[in-house]
Amino acid sequence: MVESGAVNWFTILPVGLDPEARERVRSALAPLDAVVTAGADDWSEALELASAGHYDGLVVAYPLGDAPMAGFLASLRRPACLCRNSAVVVITDGRRKEEAETYLGRGANRVLTWDEAPLRLPDVFEDLFKAAPRVRVELPVRVMPVVDSRGESVPCLTVNISASGMLLKLKEAYRPGTVLVFEMVLPGSAQPVIGHARVVRRTSVRREPFAGVGVAFAGLHEGARARLTTFLQRAIA
Repeated sequence: MVESGAVNWFTILPVGLDPEARERVRSALAPLDAVVTAGADDWSEALELASAGHYDGLVVAYPLGDAPMAGFLASLRRPACLCRNSAVVVITDGRRKEEAETYLGRGANRVLTWDEAPLRLPDVFEDLFKAAPRVRVELPVRVMPVVDSRGESVPCLTVNISASGMLLKLKEAYRPGTVLVFEMVLPGSAQPVIGHARVVRRTSVRREPFAGVGVAFAGLHEGARARLTTFLQRAIA
């Protein structure tokens, strides 16, 4: 789980969860050593708490009472809010999951059903806590599935990139779980960044105006990590 020597606890704010649901979340996150607070009963209380103090993550019930989810998430992500960069996981019933997923990329980071939450919530939050800041930049990339090593690589462009992965504008709709070999050209670098990445999601036309996939780095060739880190540090500065 959390590496030794690092901060070994995280604060989680439940929003719109009844006492029983909060207890289920608290039990699910026990392996992560997370402190699940008393929570906010409604969206206005949640925004007040999120503006007054920082929380590493929020678990938000969907639907959120009588509050429009889009408005709540927009307020949460405004520059003045102390939780603007916090991980947000939305939990809903299975029949409303597709509806809730329209908020991915619009303030929500992940959507789970109540049936999925007990097993997946700790891993989802751990992955989100590890996620690095993204840089919006278009860089040329070529990708090819590992299982299709004799085929031709496919050209695409990055939409954003971080130390942990990238979002690619790509016509090929690779399925989540597909491992890709990639080669990316960095500005001012004579050597490309070469490595492997795993597809974690496909883009949705309802929230992203392009076809593509989100990938997490699964391994970089020697020297590539240092070149990528240097580029990101300069871009973020």
